[in-house]
Amino acid sequence: MKMFATFFFSIYMLQNAICLDYDGWLNIKIEHTLNCKHEEYCARGSISLKSIRTGIPIIDQINFNDGHINELKEIAKVDGIYALRTLVSTAESKDVEIFSFVRAKRFLESGLSDIIRAWVLPNGEVIALSLQVANTSELKDVEYRSSEYKLNSTFYIRHVDPAPLPDTASYIQKLEREKEAREKGDLKDNRSFLAKYWMYIVPIAIFVMISGAANPEPAAQAAR
Repeated sequence: MKMFATFFFSIYMLQNAICLDYDGWLNIKIEHTLNCKHEEYCARGSISLKSIRTGIPIIDQINFNDGHINELKEIAKVDGIYALRTLVSTAESKDVEIFSFVRAKRFLESGLSDIIRAWVLPNGEVIALSLQVANTSELKDVEYRSSEYKLNSTFYIRHVDPAPLPDTASYIQKLEREKEAREKGDLKDNRSFLAKYWMYIVPIAIFVMISGAANPEPAAQAAR
């Protein structure tokens, strides 16, 4: 099943060999639910890119304090989740809200190390953002400096493009004709978001499932 899913994903996604039709800036405001007092979400940091095409990020984040760590440990005790809310802005769109999460226990065990991926269409639109705990072979200690704990985040841009299959070529051509008609104003697009972008969303969902299967919970250590 895993091999089939990987094959299906590779057919639909050409992540690093696609030329974007659009290039411009990207800003991702990151909020989380830790140590927020009376607010549901509060600031964790931001990721900025001057060019989506080059994909070179500037990551600016807070350091965690004892309050963050203690709250994260309490969530981990009940096998709860650590949640993020991201507000994605580009030159073409403002504050698109995307939610993601990981298990608090895994986030602690990784030494506060996570991987954030933004999935971008050829027109520069961000349609998904995923959060994943960094895959480490050994449990890491949280880096501690003067009552503060450093976050270790890695950011990737993933360029999304559907690769037409032989048995779907006619359907793709039909979509292209409809797109041209809509651009000319001859055809109004009443489709839902899923109907418009299913060919992009399905491969992303499969990738997230594969990533989860490749990053299982670590085996519990035997009691001494």
